[in-house]
Amino acid sequence: MAAPTPSSSGQTRTISLHRLWRSRPEVIAEFVARRPDYEQLCAEVQYILQRRLKAKGIEVASITSRAKTLPSFLGKIGGKPPDDPLSEITDLAGVRVVCLYRSDLPKIEQVIRQEFRIKERADKLDEQGADRFGYGAVHFLVSLGKKSSGARYDDLKGLLCEIQTRTVAQDAWAIISHHLLYKQESAAPSALQRKLNSLAGVFETADVQFDALRLERDAYLKEIREKEAVPDILAQELNLDTLVAYTQWRFPQLRANSDHLSRILAKVDRTRYTTIGDIDSAVAGAARALEEDERAGTSGPYEDGGDYITMALGFTDPEYRKSSGRREDAREALQMYQHLVDRGA
Repeated sequence: MAAPTPSSSGQTRTISLHRLWRSRPEVIAEFVARRPDYEQLCAEVQYILQRRLKAKGIEVASITSRAKTLPSFLGKIGGKPPDDPLSEITDLAGVRVVCLYRSDLPKIEQVIRQEFRIKERADKLDEQGADRFGYGAVHFLVSLGKKSSGARYDDLKGLLCEIQTRTVAQDAWAIISHHLLYKQESAAPSALQRKLNSLAGVFETADVQFDALRLERDAYLKEIREKEAVPDILAQELNLDTLVAYTQWRFPQLRANSDHLSRILAKVDRTRYTTIGDIDSAVAGAARALEEDERAGTSGPYEDGGDYITMALGFTDPEYRKSSGRREDAREALQMYQHLVDRGA
């Protein structure tokens, strides 16, 4: 069988790249020489955002960065090339912040304004117009701010970095729509475009609902905290939020590890343990055994409130004891101090 013939489009791209290398070698050489600076700029901007957002208590899904690659740069200067590519192409360095909630976007913008010099701001959702759905994100064109001083920043001061901020829902929309449409060589059929735009409305509604759920949960947590006193907290439904609140109330000197408490919830019989009071009864019933185990250090130190709860359930609930897969030292403690629980029963 004959060897496959390269497509005309592939040949055209190869010829165009060769022509670029011949016609603009100085521009390409300058880009290659400066690219490490853009990589460092990406790393610096990403680090600053990670540190400051964490300090502000703003949880994000991801912060990623990338410096434009040589093939991508060549694609930018092909066709009608800019006169000064390294100045006119503004996305040679890029950082993307994907947050959980739309209401966090203004908070992230405030951090960006505090940490960087903003040359340009563009809201891509506003640019769509009121009659269209589509890609949503806020783009900032920034340079390092006054706080970034010292020799390590000297080569980066005049460089620009594009920061994109968007929600998880907006990020999902961008990824899916890019896969379905923008990688196609021909324009998308109008029917497909209409359906995709309609689907974008679902993503936008999801963003709004996520924010509403967040507000509802915050109100619920506030209500729980206000009831962190006997008997109010004990009457609450057993779930992760109430168990965290109970642990903070019952063992204030220890942390309340939500991952540990979640594992405990997964193993208890939820038909038997329906309220926080049911958990507290197990803790109270095992109080003497817990005290002796902690004093002797048989099962190791109690590092968080969940350790008390899981040991208490082990002492008072045979079914939980079977399903919890306890460590050897914990099994030893249960055998040694079980009589203290049985005696008090």
